[in-house]
Amino acid sequence: MSMPYKFNAFMITDNDECSFTKIESEFPELDEYDCLIRVECCGVSHADLLAATGTVPGHEVVGVIEDVGLCVKNLEPGVRVGVGWQLSSCHTCKFCESNRENLCPDKKSFKDALLGGFGDYIIWDARFVFVIPEEIPSSEVAPLLTAGASVYAPLKELNIMPTSRVGIIGIGGLGHLAIKFVKAWGCQVIAISSSYSKKDEAIKFGADEFISIHNNPKTLGDIKPLDAVLSTVSIPVDWNNLLQLLNPYGKFVMLGAVPFPMSVDGSLLINKKISLIGSIAASPECICSMMEFVKEHNIKPEIEVMEMTAENCQIACQRVGRNLARYRIVLKNLKFDVTDESVNHDEEEEEESNHDEQSEN
Repeated sequence: MSMPYKFNAFMITDNDECSFTKIESEFPELDEYDCLIRVECCGVSHADLLAATGTVPGHEVVGVIEDVGLCVKNLEPGVRVGVGWQLSSCHTCKFCESNRENLCPDKKSFKDALLGGFGDYIIWDARFVFVIPEEIPSSEVAPLLTAGASVYAPLKELNIMPTSRVGIIGIGGLGHLAIKFVKAWGCQVIAISSSYSKKDEAIKFGADEFISIHNNPKTLGDIKPLDAVLSTVSIPVDWNNLLQLLNPYGKFVMLGAVPFPMSVDGSLLINKKISLIGSIAASPECICSMMEFVKEHNIKPEIEVMEMTAENCQIACQRVGRNLARYRIVLKNLKFDVTDESVNHDEEEEEESNHDEQSEN
């Protein structure tokens, strides 16, 4: 297959300022299980903000296969595919052998990739590359490959019943998708936010109830007991007040990574047999199941689409960092695709008070 010897990518030059520059890179020789993917678009997440200076971030990637390694038998050039958070795993441990590669102790993430999705091409382990259903546009599926799979996984794996009452804490990049997925699962959805301005949108996304707790945590007492809670925030909150919302045998699922120790009253867990559970990015099997669920229920993220340039990489990361995105930003590589969704060139809007909706993904 004829391809350019060199290609472009957008590298972080200053992590604090989220500044980028365009660089030129060369194609290495593919390993036996590698996939070379031409990038059509790439979602922007909070995890990308943690990428080191001198690296190329991006891991919610959709594109077309250009070439594959010698041992890749189930994928071929020309197929539209996507990748998410995980780059590879050992394939020999008990977790890999039971389709739980996301728990592999030797797993590698997008941070270990040669280059991320902010550029023309990526190289990824083919066993973590997923064929995209033709019904789903590229820019809509990109945010689902990590954020969507993250909120779908606990529904599938933790036996959350369609009759459950489920609370969603935080109505941001993860939270708005959690509302849509949990509603499609058949549950009653209770949106919990510190920003009352999110009420109308939360209801539009599918929430049956909305509770604002900004400067008034006592309003939690107005919520009828819940069977599960999905927490998408990554800032400290009063965990004990939130745990009290749960019914006996309730599940409190941490999706947002809080970079501080949690202080939890153990008696709350003991007296009601409540489970406090962490949930990492989904396994390949779960991601495939998620895409079929998305196709069946026509779940779409709320996205802003921007042309992939060095300037827009900076603007997108700054907007995500300041919680201004509504609700996911997708960078589109117009070098390869000018026929999909319209590209947004709007200037940055005035910053809002949304610190409760910070999230890892």
